[in-house]
Amino acid sequence: MQDCRFDCVTIIGVGLLGASLGLALKQRSLAGRIIGVGRAGSDSLPIALQRQAIDIAQTDPAPAVREASLVVLAVHIGQFPAIFERIAEALPSGALVTDVGSTKTQVMHWATKRLPIHVDFIGSHPMAGSEKRGPQFARPDLFENAVCLVCPPPIHARGPRTGQRVESATNRVEALWRAIGMKTHRLDARRHDQWVAAVSHLPHAVAAALVLAASETPQALSAIAGGFLDTTRIASADPVIWTDIFLTNKPAVINQLTVFIRRLRTLQTAIRRDDHDVVADLLQQAKTTRDTLANNRNPG
Repeated sequence: MQDCRFDCVTIIGVGLLGASLGLALKQRSLAGRIIGVGRAGSDSLPIALQRQAIDIAQTDPAPAVREASLVVLAVHIGQFPAIFERIAEALPSGALVTDVGSTKTQVMHWATKRLPIHVDFIGSHPMAGSEKRGPQFARPDLFENAVCLVCPPPIHARGPRTGQRVESATNRVEALWRAIGMKTHRLDARRHDQWVAAVSHLPHAVAAALVLAASETPQALSAIAGGFLDTTRIASADPVIWTDIFLTNKPAVINQLTVFIRRLRTLQTAIRRDDHDVVADLLQQAKTTRDTLANNRNPG
């Protein structure tokens, strides 16, 4: 079985995902000690310490990674380039670096350009979370039964790294996520970005657009019910995080928005024409697909 215990883990960013990871690692005795990195003056570090998600708090990532066998970036994607540059010289030889970011092509490019050859960066995207923020909402079972997409570096970006070395690093990252209850799926960064644009980024864009569209009829907002709030729940997520996500996955997000707009126009045209059969067929297709997805995710 692939070893997934680490003597020292540094988690850069101790919000919901970072603190939940710390709690999960501690609950399963997968880390000798956990160093959490956050902004000076932020409430996140004291809360993460109080909740025992981390053992040591640091505000500078460079000294925090000097003894780390595993480093996990759990901050806004837009902060990755600066953090990579800050930790590059401090990372010990053989360290494994991963992340929890929602896009990968741009992140893999940054890692290739900014991290030293004596460490391995394997991209991770645990498909778990909440619209809530902060370590106060962290829980050790956040990742259980969810999927983690794992992206090794492409062949052209590996430099002197051997295929065996990359395979070993990727296996360790997969073993880590499985050890805290996740299912893993390995794929390249480009395909990852296409997939998550369809099933994660597009829904967020649509939820935001629904709220904005409804806001153009402000009087109607007093009549909103559970359906509207359920459908638009993810629009409450952090705008800074989602701005970074959209802009670092621009081609795939634009493509999915184009597909969605085409689908919406088809429905709009059918309604305009009073075409009962087409409207009913579109709604039935959606219902069948959605019911199948729900049943497959929650069998029995």
